[in-house]
Amino acid sequence: MNVHNNTWIDDTLFHEDVNYLEALWQRLPSGNIDLPIIDIGDKATDPLVFVPILEHLEFVYARQVRSLSTSRRVILYRRHEMRHRSVGLVERAEELRQVLDSLELQQVDLLGHGDAAMVLFEFALRYPERCRSLTIVAQGATYQIPPHPFIWLLHDLFVRLPVEHILPASFLRRTVVNYIVSSNNDNVSVPALPRHLIEEQFAKIQQWPSVYKFSVLPIIHYFDIRERIQQLTMPILLINRADDPLSPEAVTHWLATNLPNCVGYSVIPAKERFFMYSHDKEVTPLLEAFLEARHAHPDSASRSTP
Repeated sequence: MNVHNNTWIDDTLFHEDVNYLEALWQRLPSGNIDLPIIDIGDKATDPLVFVPILEHLEFVYARQVRSLSTSRRVILYRRHEMRHRSVGLVERAEELRQVLDSLELQQVDLLGHGDAAMVLFEFALRYPERCRSLTIVAQGATYQIPPHPFIWLLHDLFVRLPVEHILPASFLRRTVVNYIVSSNNDNVSVPALPRHLIEEQFAKIQQWPSVYKFSVLPIIHYFDIRERIQQLTMPILLINRADDPLSPEAVTHWLATNLPNCVGYSVIPAKERFFMYSHDKEVTPLLEAFLEARHAHPDSASRSTP
């Protein structure tokens, strides 16, 4: 059965992709960090580093890891989730720097999806010399969850009060997944990732309300780089879908127009937020072409109009 001809991603193939990644993890003890890491492919090639979203959501990158590692070095690490203290953008950017330092990598291509792209932006602003290129998927220069500012105010209360002790994990998980699978009524894009598979991965995250408060909210609640985007002069590829409530296409279009060196902007016809996985047949060739162009013209600073 060809999964790409079906309406939904097949459960069996999804589990194969998850297990594929799980079998590749190795520990990377170095200095102050001890993280599970995947480091595969040709070590003589320019590395591509995938910045993680949340533990157990690494499956979003699974098909690109599998495909691209046949021709280049591919790196993915699993970050430590915090359940008792807040870890924000600066700390996550430093975590990424420590991973690169531990692997003795001075400059790499980097890719981040959604929340991970926020970390990647912060890293690129702090360490531009370490970034050969950026690929940003489903993320603009700011982050506002509809209905705004109502959700922002709820998050502010969540940050300030010990809500994690009384908020049911199932309710919070269901609410987050609602946004992930949300699309316009007339969106019939296929294939799509079934809700139950996304929920299955979220259910693996222990103490989810605490993780949301201490690992997620410190990233998303304060993210806004609109005043700093002119500092991002490295080549950047942007990819989004048309009707993502967490990353509206108008927001990523604005970013593509205003970045100093956006060399490509693509809008993928997709039904849910994790389209990097479900629409890998469309996403991966865009990524490959972008990386090949950077390799062929490493000093190019050309910019195309989105």
